[in-house]
Amino acid sequence: MHFATLQFIYFLTFVVTVAWLLRPLRTAHKFFLLAASYVFYGHLNLALMSLLFVSSLLNWWLGEIAYRAPSAGYRQAALGMALASNLGLLGLFKYYGFFHQVVGDVARSLRLESHMPLLELALPLGISFFTFQGLAYVIDLYRGRGCRAESALDFLLFIAFFPKLLAGPICRSKELLPQIAAGPPPLVPDLSRATTLIASGFFKKMVLATVLATRLVDDAFIAPENYSASALWVTAFAYSIQLYCDFSGYTDVARGVALLLGYRLPENFKAPYAATDPGLFWRRWHATFSSWLRDYVYFPLGGSKHGLPRTLFNLLLTFTISGLWHGASWGYVLWGFLHGIALCVHKLVREGRRAVGLMGREPYWYLGLGWLFTFNFVVMSRICFRAGDLQTAGVFITRILSGATEGARADGWVIAATLVGLALNFVGAPARALFIRMQEKMPLPLRPLYWTALAMLILAVKPGDVAPYIYFQF
Repeated sequence: MHFATLQFIYFLTFVVTVAWLLRPLRTAHKFFLLAASYVFYGHLNLALMSLLFVSSLLNWWLGEIAYRAPSAGYRQAALGMALASNLGLLGLFKYYGFFHQVVGDVARSLRLESHMPLLELALPLGISFFTFQGLAYVIDLYRGRGCRAESALDFLLFIAFFPKLLAGPICRSKELLPQIAAGPPPLVPDLSRATTLIASGFFKKMVLATVLATRLVDDAFIAPENYSASALWVTAFAYSIQLYCDFSGYTDVARGVALLLGYRLPENFKAPYAATDPGLFWRRWHATFSSWLRDYVYFPLGGSKHGLPRTLFNLLLTFTISGLWHGASWGYVLWGFLHGIALCVHKLVREGRRAVGLMGREPYWYLGLGWLFTFNFVVMSRICFRAGDLQTAGVFITRILSGATEGARADGWVIAATLVGLALNFVGAPARALFIRMQEKMPLPLRPLYWTALAMLILAVKPGDVAPYIYFQF
Protein backbone atom coordinates (compact mmCIF):
# COMPACT_ATOMS: atom_id res chain seq x y z
CA MET A 1 0.00 0.00 0.00
CA HIS A 2 1.34 3.44 -0.80
CA PHE A 3 0.10 6.95 -0.12
CA ALA A 4 -1.12 8.03 -3.55
CA THR A 5 -4.06 5.63 -3.76
CA LEU A 6 -7.74 5.71 -2.81
CA GLN A 7 -7.11 2.56 -0.80
CA PHE A 8 -4.73 4.51 1.44
CA ILE A 9 -7.25 7.36 1.86
CA TYR A 10 -9.86 4.85 3.12
CA PHE A 11 -7.24 3.24 5.36
CA LEU A 12 -6.11 6.60 6.75
CA THR A 13 -9.68 7.77 7.44
CA PHE A 14 -10.40 4.60 9.41
CA VAL A 15 -7.08 4.66 11.30
CA VAL A 16 -7.28 8.35 12.29
CA THR A 17 -10.89 7.95 13.45
CA VAL A 18 -10.30 4.86 15.58
CA ALA A 19 -6.94 6.11 16.91
CA TRP A 20 -8.50 9.30 18.28
CA LEU A 21 -11.44 7.37 19.75
CA LEU A 22 -8.91 5.16 21.57
CA ARG A 23 -6.81 8.11 22.75
CA PRO A 24 -7.93 7.87 26.42
CA LEU A 25 -6.89 4.18 26.44
CA ARG A 26 -3.17 4.61 25.92
CA THR A 27 -2.19 0.94 25.61
CA ALA A 28 -5.11 0.12 23.32
CA HIS A 29 -4.20 3.15 21.22
CA LYS A 30 -0.63 1.88 20.77
CA PHE A 31 -1.76 -1.66 19.98
CA PHE A 32 -4.17 -0.34 17.37
CA LEU A 33 -1.52 1.85 15.69
CA LEU A 34 0.91 -1.08 15.70
CA ALA A 35 -1.65 -3.40 14.11
CA ALA A 36 -2.54 -0.74 11.53
CA SER A 37 1.15 -0.25 10.73
CA TYR A 38 1.66 -3.99 10.17
CA VAL A 39 -1.38 -4.17 7.90
CA PHE A 40 -0.09 -1.14 5.98
CA TYR A 41 3.35 -2.71 5.60
CA GLY A 42 2.45 -6.26 4.78
CA HIS A 43 -1.02 -5.63 3.33
CA LEU A 44 -1.97 -8.99 4.76
CA ASN A 45 1.32 -10.54 3.57
CA LEU A 46 2.31 -12.63 6.58
CA ALA A 47 5.91 -13.13 5.42
CA LEU A 48 6.58 -9.37 5.33
CA MET A 49 4.83 -8.82 8.66
CA SER A 50 6.83 -11.62 10.25
CA LEU A 51 10.15 -10.26 8.96
CA LEU A 52 9.42 -6.81 10.36
CA PHE A 53 8.24 -8.24 13.69
CA VAL A 54 11.21 -10.58 14.19
CA SER A 55 13.74 -7.90 13.20
CA SER A 56 12.12 -5.37 15.56
CA LEU A 57 11.84 -7.78 18.47
CA LEU A 58 15.48 -8.81 18.10
CA ASN A 59 16.66 -5.18 18.13
CA TRP A 60 14.55 -4.45 21.21
CA TRP A 61 16.04 -7.43 23.04
CA LEU A 62 19.59 -6.48 22.05
CA GLY A 63 18.89 -2.90 23.12
CA GLU A 64 17.78 -4.15 26.53
CA ILE A 65 21.04 -6.09 26.89
CA ALA A 66 23.08 -3.05 25.82
CA TYR A 67 21.22 -0.94 28.40
CA ARG A 68 21.00 -3.37 31.33
CA ALA A 69 24.13 -5.53 30.96
CA PRO A 70 26.34 -5.50 34.07
CA SER A 71 29.60 -5.61 32.14
CA ALA A 72 31.20 -4.13 29.05
CA GLY A 73 31.59 -7.60 27.58
CA TYR A 74 27.83 -8.21 27.47
CA ARG A 75 27.23 -4.76 25.97
CA GLN A 76 29.84 -5.36 23.30
CA ALA A 77 28.29 -8.76 22.53
CA ALA A 78 24.87 -7.12 22.13
CA LEU A 79 26.35 -4.51 19.81
CA GLY A 80 28.12 -7.18 17.76
CA MET A 81 24.92 -9.20 17.43
CA ALA A 82 22.99 -6.08 16.39
CA LEU A 83 25.55 -5.29 13.70
CA ALA A 84 25.64 -8.89 12.47
CA SER A 85 21.87 -9.41 12.42
CA ASN A 86 20.89 -6.09 10.84
CA LEU A 87 23.68 -5.96 8.29
CA GLY A 88 23.25 -9.69 7.65
CA LEU A 89 19.56 -9.16 6.93
CA LEU A 90 20.39 -6.36 4.51
CA GLY A 91 23.14 -8.43 2.93
CA LEU A 92 20.91 -11.43 2.38
CA PHE A 93 17.94 -9.62 0.83
CA LYS A 94 19.62 -6.64 -0.82
CA TYR A 95 23.17 -7.62 -1.76
CA TYR A 96 23.30 -11.39 -2.19
CA GLY A 97 22.45 -11.22 -5.89
CA PHE A 98 25.08 -8.53 -6.48
CA PHE A 99 27.68 -10.54 -4.59
CA HIS A 100 26.72 -13.65 -6.59
CA GLN A 101 27.24 -11.71 -9.82
CA VAL A 102 30.63 -10.33 -8.73
CA VAL A 103 31.85 -13.79 -7.66
CA GLY A 104 30.70 -15.23 -10.98
CA ASP A 105 32.44 -12.48 -12.99
CA VAL A 106 35.70 -12.97 -11.07
CA ALA A 107 35.51 -16.75 -11.51
CA ARG A 108 34.94 -16.41 -15.27
CA SER A 109 37.84 -13.96 -15.60
CA LEU A 110 40.06 -16.63 -13.99
CA ARG A 111 38.54 -19.34 -16.20
CA LEU A 112 36.97 -20.98 -13.17
CA GLU A 113 33.41 -21.98 -12.44
CA SER A 114 31.40 -20.55 -9.55
CA HIS A 115 29.16 -22.96 -7.63
CA MET A 116 27.66 -20.29 -5.39
CA PRO A 117 23.86 -20.88 -5.33
CA LEU A 118 21.58 -18.19 -6.72
CA LEU A 119 18.77 -17.29 -4.32
CA GLU A 120 15.67 -15.62 -5.71
CA LEU A 121 14.74 -13.30 -2.84
CA ALA A 122 12.25 -10.44 -3.18
CA LEU A 123 13.50 -7.22 -1.59
CA PRO A 124 11.18 -6.32 1.32
CA LEU A 125 9.92 -2.75 1.07
CA GLY A 126 11.67 -0.28 3.34
CA ILE A 127 14.16 -2.84 4.70
CA SER A 128 17.04 -0.34 4.73
CA PHE A 129 15.02 2.17 6.71
CA PHE A 130 13.76 -0.10 9.47
CA THR A 131 17.07 -1.97 9.87
CA PHE A 132 19.04 1.29 10.10
CA GLN A 133 16.60 2.66 12.65
CA GLY A 134 16.80 -0.49 14.77
CA LEU A 135 20.59 -0.60 14.54
CA ALA A 136 20.88 3.07 15.55
CA TYR A 137 18.70 2.36 18.62
CA VAL A 138 21.03 -0.38 19.87
CA ILE A 139 24.16 1.67 19.14
CA ASP A 140 22.77 4.70 20.99
CA LEU A 141 21.93 2.61 24.05
CA TYR A 142 25.38 1.05 23.90
CA ARG A 143 26.90 4.53 23.85
CA GLY A 144 24.63 5.67 26.68
CA ARG A 145 23.08 8.41 24.55
CA GLY A 146 19.79 6.93 23.40
CA CYS A 147 16.24 7.01 24.70
CA ARG A 148 15.22 3.55 25.91
CA ALA A 149 11.77 2.26 25.00
CA GLU A 150 9.53 1.86 28.04
CA SER A 151 8.19 -1.42 26.69
CA ALA A 152 8.49 -3.80 23.77
CA LEU A 153 5.18 -2.39 22.51
CA ASP A 154 6.63 1.12 22.39
CA PHE A 155 9.67 -0.08 20.49
CA LEU A 156 7.66 -2.14 17.97
CA LEU A 157 5.54 0.93 17.23
CA PHE A 158 8.66 3.12 17.03
CA ILE A 159 10.04 0.89 14.24
CA ALA A 160 6.78 0.14 12.42
CA PHE A 161 4.94 3.50 12.67
CA PHE A 162 3.41 3.45 9.21
CA PRO A 163 3.78 7.07 8.01
CA LYS A 164 7.58 6.81 7.96
CA LEU A 165 8.03 3.04 7.59
CA LEU A 166 8.69 2.62 3.88
CA ALA A 167 10.89 5.62 3.03
CA GLY A 168 11.64 7.56 6.18
CA PRO A 169 12.39 9.98 7.60
CA ILE A 170 14.76 7.86 9.70
CA CYS A 171 13.80 8.67 13.28
CA ARG A 172 16.19 8.52 16.23
CA SER A 173 14.98 7.15 19.55
CA LYS A 174 15.02 10.63 21.15
CA GLU A 175 12.81 12.03 18.39
CA LEU A 176 9.89 9.59 18.47
CA LEU A 177 9.99 7.29 21.52
CA PRO A 178 9.17 10.06 24.06
CA GLN A 179 6.12 10.96 21.96
CA ILE A 180 4.99 7.33 21.86
CA ALA A 181 5.49 6.96 25.60
CA ALA A 182 3.51 10.15 26.33
CA GLY A 183 0.64 9.19 24.03
CA PRO A 184 -1.20 11.51 21.62
CA PRO A 185 -2.13 15.05 22.73
CA PRO A 186 -5.75 16.01 23.39
CA LEU A 187 -6.07 17.58 19.93
CA VAL A 188 -4.26 17.39 16.59
CA PRO A 189 -1.17 19.51 17.33
CA ASP A 190 -1.25 21.45 14.06
CA LEU A 191 -4.19 20.55 11.82
CA SER A 192 -3.54 23.30 9.26
CA ARG A 193 0.09 22.24 8.83
CA ALA A 194 -0.90 18.56 8.63
CA THR A 195 -3.40 19.04 5.81
CA THR A 196 -1.11 21.46 3.95
CA LEU A 197 1.80 19.00 4.11
CA ILE A 198 -0.41 16.18 2.81
CA ALA A 199 -1.71 18.32 -0.07
CA SER A 200 1.83 19.48 -0.88
CA GLY A 201 3.12 15.91 -0.91
CA PHE A 202 0.32 14.64 -3.13
CA PHE A 203 0.80 17.49 -5.61
CA LYS A 204 4.54 16.85 -5.84
CA LYS A 205 4.09 13.12 -6.30
CA MET A 206 0.82 12.69 -8.21
CA VAL A 207 1.33 15.61 -10.58
CA LEU A 208 4.94 16.74 -10.97
CA ALA A 209 6.87 13.51 -10.34
CA THR A 210 4.41 11.47 -12.39
CA VAL A 211 4.52 13.86 -15.37
CA LEU A 212 8.31 13.74 -15.38
CA ALA A 213 8.49 9.97 -15.00
CA THR A 214 5.85 8.98 -17.53
CA ARG A 215 6.41 11.59 -20.23
CA LEU A 216 10.20 11.41 -20.47
CA VAL A 217 12.48 10.11 -17.71
CA ASP A 218 11.55 6.41 -17.59
CA ASP A 219 11.71 5.88 -21.35
CA ALA A 220 14.82 8.02 -21.88
CA PHE A 221 16.82 6.06 -19.31
CA ILE A 222 15.68 2.73 -20.77
CA ALA A 223 16.80 3.61 -24.31
CA PRO A 224 18.84 6.84 -24.39
CA GLU A 225 19.94 6.07 -27.94
CA ASN A 226 16.40 6.96 -29.10
CA TYR A 227 16.62 10.55 -27.84
CA SER A 228 18.38 13.68 -29.01
CA ALA A 229 21.16 15.26 -26.95
CA SER A 230 18.91 18.18 -25.99
CA ALA A 231 16.22 15.76 -24.76
CA LEU A 232 18.77 13.90 -22.66
CA TRP A 233 19.99 17.16 -21.12
CA VAL A 234 16.38 17.87 -20.15
CA THR A 235 16.06 14.29 -18.90
CA ALA A 236 19.03 14.65 -16.56
CA PHE A 237 17.56 17.77 -14.94
CA ALA A 238 14.02 16.38 -15.02
CA TYR A 239 15.13 13.25 -13.16
CA SER A 240 16.68 15.25 -10.33
CA ILE A 241 13.47 17.26 -10.01
CA GLN A 242 11.41 14.06 -10.20
CA LEU A 243 13.50 12.53 -7.42
CA TYR A 244 13.06 15.64 -5.28
CA CYS A 245 9.29 15.80 -5.84
CA ASP A 246 8.91 12.05 -5.33
CA PHE A 247 10.93 11.76 -2.13
CA SER A 248 10.16 15.11 -0.50
CA GLY A 249 6.53 14.57 -1.49
CA TYR A 250 6.52 11.24 0.37
CA THR A 251 8.09 12.93 3.40
CA ASP A 252 5.52 15.75 3.32
CA VAL A 253 2.67 13.22 3.38
CA ALA A 254 4.40 11.17 6.10
CA ARG A 255 4.85 14.23 8.33
CA GLY A 256 1.29 15.38 7.69
CA VAL A 257 -0.24 11.98 8.45
CA ALA A 258 1.86 11.67 11.61
CA LEU A 259 0.58 15.08 12.72
CA LEU A 260 -3.01 13.93 12.17
CA LEU A 261 -2.25 11.11 14.60
CA GLY A 262 -0.60 13.46 17.10
CA TYR A 263 3.10 12.82 16.36
CA ARG A 264 5.84 15.00 14.89
CA LEU A 265 8.43 13.58 12.50
CA PRO A 266 11.71 15.35 11.66
CA GLU A 267 12.09 17.42 8.52
CA ASN A 268 13.99 15.61 5.79
CA PHE A 269 14.41 18.18 2.97
CA LYS A 270 15.50 21.77 3.50
CA ALA A 271 15.74 23.37 0.04
CA PRO A 272 18.62 21.08 -1.02
CA TYR A 273 18.90 22.52 -4.53
CA ALA A 274 19.69 25.94 -3.04
CA ALA A 275 22.90 24.56 -1.52
CA THR A 276 26.08 26.40 -2.48
CA ASP A 277 28.49 23.52 -1.76
CA PRO A 278 28.32 19.70 -1.60
CA GLY A 279 28.54 19.62 2.20
CA LEU A 280 25.53 21.92 2.56
CA PHE A 281 23.64 19.87 -0.01
CA TRP A 282 24.00 16.74 2.11
CA ARG A 283 22.86 18.58 5.23
CA ARG A 284 19.69 19.53 3.35
CA TRP A 285 18.99 16.43 1.19
CA HIS A 286 17.55 13.41 3.02
CA ALA A 287 18.83 15.05 6.19
CA THR A 288 17.95 12.18 8.53
CA PHE A 289 19.97 9.72 6.42
CA SER A 290 22.88 12.14 6.08
CA SER A 291 23.05 12.58 9.85
CA TRP A 292 22.81 8.78 10.24
CA LEU A 293 25.85 8.37 7.98
CA ARG A 294 27.72 11.02 9.95
CA ASP A 295 26.99 9.53 13.37
CA TYR A 296 27.23 5.81 12.62
CA VAL A 297 29.76 5.59 9.76
CA TYR A 298 31.86 8.76 9.44
CA PHE A 299 32.45 9.42 13.15
CA PRO A 300 33.28 5.76 14.01
CA LEU A 301 35.83 5.81 11.17
CA GLY A 302 37.51 8.70 12.95
CA GLY A 303 35.75 11.66 11.36
CA SER A 304 38.16 14.59 11.06
CA LYS A 305 40.20 13.83 14.18
CA HIS A 306 43.28 12.24 12.58
CA GLY A 307 44.55 14.73 10.06
CA LEU A 308 43.49 15.81 6.59
CA PRO A 309 44.49 12.65 4.61
CA ARG A 310 42.54 10.40 6.99
CA THR A 311 39.58 12.81 6.91
CA LEU A 312 39.46 12.67 3.11
CA PHE A 313 39.63 8.86 3.18
CA ASN A 314 36.79 8.75 5.72
CA LEU A 315 34.63 11.02 3.56
CA LEU A 316 35.31 8.95 0.46
CA LEU A 317 34.56 5.65 2.21
CA THR A 318 31.42 6.98 3.92
CA PHE A 319 29.84 8.13 0.67
CA THR A 320 30.88 5.03 -1.24
CA ILE A 321 29.00 3.09 1.46
CA SER A 322 26.12 5.52 0.94
CA GLY A 323 26.04 4.57 -2.73
CA LEU A 324 26.01 0.87 -1.89
CA TRP A 325 23.19 1.49 0.61
CA HIS A 326 21.03 2.78 -2.22
CA GLY A 327 21.35 -0.39 -4.24
CA ALA A 328 23.45 -3.36 -5.27
CA SER A 329 24.91 -2.15 -8.55
CA TRP A 330 28.08 -0.47 -9.76
CA GLY A 331 26.08 2.58 -10.81
CA TYR A 332 25.11 3.30 -7.21
CA VAL A 333 28.65 2.65 -6.00
CA LEU A 334 30.08 5.04 -8.61
CA TRP A 335 27.51 7.69 -7.69
CA GLY A 336 28.47 7.47 -4.01
CA PHE A 337 32.18 7.54 -4.89
CA LEU A 338 31.70 10.68 -7.01
CA HIS A 339 29.95 12.43 -4.13
CA GLY A 340 32.80 11.37 -1.86
CA ILE A 341 35.26 12.97 -4.32
CA ALA A 342 33.18 16.16 -4.44
CA LEU A 343 33.13 16.39 -0.64
CA CYS A 344 36.90 15.82 -0.52
CA VAL A 345 37.44 18.66 -3.01
CA HIS A 346 35.11 20.86 -0.97
CA LYS A 347 37.05 20.01 2.20
CA LEU A 348 40.36 20.89 0.53
CA VAL A 349 38.97 24.22 -0.73
CA ARG A 350 37.67 25.08 2.75
CA GLU A 351 41.01 24.25 4.33
CA GLY A 352 42.79 26.39 1.75
CA ARG A 353 40.48 29.35 2.31
CA ARG A 354 40.83 28.96 6.07
CA ALA A 355 44.62 28.99 5.74
CA VAL A 356 44.56 32.38 3.99
CA GLY A 357 41.87 33.84 6.26
CA LEU A 358 38.98 33.90 3.77
CA MET A 359 36.47 31.71 5.62
CA GLY A 360 33.25 33.49 6.47
CA ARG A 361 33.74 36.19 3.83
CA GLU A 362 32.30 34.52 0.74
CA PRO A 363 31.27 37.11 -1.88
CA TYR A 364 28.05 36.67 -3.84
CA TRP A 365 29.87 35.66 -7.01
CA TYR A 366 31.66 32.90 -5.06
CA LEU A 367 28.38 31.59 -3.64
CA GLY A 368 26.80 31.78 -7.09
CA LEU A 369 29.58 29.73 -8.64
CA GLY A 370 29.32 27.30 -5.73
CA TRP A 371 25.59 26.85 -6.36
CA LEU A 372 26.13 26.41 -10.09
CA PHE A 373 28.78 23.72 -9.56
CA THR A 374 26.86 21.92 -6.79
CA PHE A 375 23.52 21.78 -8.60
CA ASN A 376 25.00 20.66 -11.92
CA PHE A 377 27.24 18.09 -10.22
CA VAL A 378 24.25 16.63 -8.38
CA VAL A 379 22.26 16.45 -11.63
CA MET A 380 25.00 14.87 -13.73
CA SER A 381 26.13 12.38 -11.08
CA ARG A 382 22.60 11.00 -10.96
CA ILE A 383 22.85 9.70 -14.50
CA CYS A 384 24.74 6.65 -13.22
CA PHE A 385 22.37 6.52 -10.21
CA ARG A 386 19.27 6.25 -12.42
CA ALA A 387 20.63 4.38 -15.44
CA GLY A 388 20.66 1.00 -13.70
CA ASP A 389 23.94 -0.13 -15.21
CA LEU A 390 27.17 1.53 -16.30
CA GLN A 391 26.67 0.61 -19.95
CA THR A 392 23.38 2.52 -20.19
CA ALA A 393 24.93 5.43 -18.30
CA GLY A 394 27.79 5.43 -20.79
CA VAL A 395 25.39 5.57 -23.75
CA PHE A 396 23.45 8.38 -22.07
CA ILE A 397 26.55 10.50 -21.42
CA THR A 398 28.12 9.79 -24.82
CA ARG A 399 24.97 10.84 -26.61
CA ILE A 400 24.73 14.05 -24.56
CA LEU A 401 28.32 14.97 -25.36
CA SER A 402 27.94 14.10 -29.05
CA GLY A 403 25.33 16.82 -29.53
CA ALA A 404 23.12 14.39 -31.45
CA THR A 405 20.17 16.15 -33.09
CA GLU A 406 18.25 13.09 -34.25
CA GLY A 407 15.85 11.33 -31.91
CA ALA A 408 12.84 12.13 -29.72
CA ARG A 409 12.63 15.47 -27.93
CA ALA A 410 11.23 16.62 -24.60
CA ASP A 411 7.73 18.13 -24.67
CA GLY A 412 6.55 21.33 -23.05
CA TRP A 413 4.80 19.59 -20.15
CA VAL A 414 8.09 18.05 -19.02
CA ILE A 415 9.91 21.38 -19.15
CA ALA A 416 7.07 23.10 -17.27
CA ALA A 417 6.97 20.41 -14.56
CA THR A 418 10.77 20.59 -14.20
CA LEU A 419 10.66 24.36 -13.71
CA VAL A 420 7.74 24.19 -11.25
CA GLY A 421 9.47 21.46 -9.23
CA LEU A 422 12.70 23.44 -9.11
CA ALA A 423 10.78 26.54 -8.02
CA LEU A 424 9.17 24.57 -5.18
CA ASN A 425 12.63 23.81 -3.85
CA PHE A 426 13.13 27.56 -3.32
CA VAL A 427 9.62 28.78 -2.46
CA GLY A 428 7.97 25.61 -1.11
CA ALA A 429 8.38 26.49 2.58
CA PRO A 430 7.01 30.07 2.33
CA ALA A 431 4.21 28.85 0.04
CA ARG A 432 3.20 26.23 2.63
CA ALA A 433 3.31 28.89 5.35
CA LEU A 434 0.96 31.06 3.24
CA PHE A 435 -1.51 28.19 2.77
CA ILE A 436 -1.37 27.44 6.50
CA ARG A 437 -2.20 31.07 7.37
CA MET A 438 -5.04 31.09 4.85
CA GLN A 439 -6.49 27.92 6.33
CA GLU A 440 -6.23 29.17 9.90
CA LYS A 441 -8.25 32.27 8.99
CA MET A 442 -11.10 30.14 7.63
CA PRO A 443 -14.09 29.30 9.83
CA LEU A 444 -13.74 25.69 10.99
CA PRO A 445 -16.89 24.45 9.13
CA LEU A 446 -15.46 25.69 5.82
CA ARG A 447 -12.19 23.81 6.11
CA PRO A 448 -13.53 20.42 4.93
CA LEU A 449 -14.78 22.16 1.77
CA TYR A 450 -11.30 23.65 1.28
CA TRP A 451 -9.67 20.22 1.72
CA THR A 452 -12.13 18.66 -0.73
CA ALA A 453 -11.45 21.38 -3.30
CA LEU A 454 -7.68 20.84 -3.01
CA ALA A 455 -8.10 17.08 -3.44
CA MET A 456 -10.35 17.52 -6.48
CA LEU A 457 -7.88 19.97 -8.03
CA ILE A 458 -4.96 17.56 -7.61
CA LEU A 459 -7.02 14.70 -9.05
CA ALA A 460 -8.09 16.90 -11.97
CA VAL A 461 -4.55 17.81 -13.02
CA LYS A 462 -2.77 14.51 -12.33
CA PRO A 463 -1.76 12.88 -15.63
CA GLY A 464 -3.06 9.33 -15.08
CA ASP A 465 -1.73 6.35 -13.17
CA VAL A 466 0.67 7.50 -10.48
CA ALA A 467 4.27 6.36 -10.93
CA PRO A 468 5.66 4.12 -8.13
CA TYR A 469 7.63 5.81 -5.36
CA ILE A 470 11.32 5.70 -6.23
CA TYR A 471 12.69 5.20 -2.72
CA PHE A 472 10.57 2.12 -2.03
CA GLN A 473 13.30 0.09 -3.74
CA PHE A 474 15.89 1.20 -1.16
